[in-house]
Amino acid sequence: PRQPGSPLKPFLYALAVQRGWTAATLIDDTPLAQAVGVGLHHYHNYSRTHYGALRLREALGNSLNIPAIRTMAFVGVQPFLTHLYQLGFQSLTQHPDHYGDGLALGNGEVTLYELVQAYATLARHGVPRPFRYILAPEIQATPARRIYSPEVSSLIAHMLADPHARQREFGSGTLLHFPVETAVKTGTSTDYRDAWAIGFSHRHTVGVWMGNLTQRPMRGLTGSTGPALVLRAIFAELNRHTSPLPLFLSPNLQSAAICQLSGQRATPLCPPMIESFLPNTVPTQICPLHQPAPAARVQPSKR
Repeated sequence: PRQPGSPLKPFLYALAVQRGWTAATLIDDTPLAQAVGVGLHHYHNYSRTHYGALRLREALGNSLNIPAIRTMAFVGVQPFLTHLYQLGFQSLTQHPDHYGDGLALGNGEVTLYELVQAYATLARHGVPRPFRYILAPEIQATPARRIYSPEVSSLIAHMLADPHARQREFGSGTLLHFPVETAVKTGTSTDYRDAWAIGFSHRHTVGVWMGNLTQRPMRGLTGSTGPALVLRAIFAELNRHTSPLPLFLSPNLQSAAICQLSGQRATPLCPPMIESFLPNTVPTQICPLHQPAPAARVQPSKR
């Protein structure tokens, strides 16, 4: 098992959405320090940039560390660890206090098999199914208990496939542009010891790990500069002779025009976008940042 880094974040945000957050929930991305022993631990985003309040969709898409830590404060370490265990992360055997909030950033050690299995649960609309070798005889499996609703799983998938959601940190280049709509997550562990890329399309789930078996650090290789290229090539080959289909999006999700800055219902003055919401979670508050100016009162002239 190795530290995965960011690939655990989608499951953290999925749990937050299950508990009432939405893709438009604002999360604070400002400097954060927490007491550790007699000192302070300062959290940083990979780029050392802070973006202020931003929507959950962007926090996940840009793989920002500080919003993830603040999301962990909402979810709780113990519930998140239990959630990961339900997804099949059997390698996470330590007490929640051993991991702390850093579990949001992937400080626990997992296997590539476990990661791909968990992402396949998202791809299968929230239902976990055990893997089997292609040539192995098929065994009638016990019906699995659903972990995510189709609405939650497809919403997270579309965040991971959204090129606009990741633009702040990853830019608009082609590193994460795939030949078919693909939910993609990359990750890099401490000191560049491990680099990961996991993705799924409408039909396939694939994971790639790069690192040294001796755990010796690599020379600045990240998930988006190494494994993501291999992942993209694999998906290109898998889809070479097939017609690409989009990712599943639950028809039960509700669409609404929101303000990109406030996450609330858009006014004519807002920079708008269309967001998807679970039933009964569409924002009802009108954006407070872009209100039309009150009409000027005209005083009648005196004669």
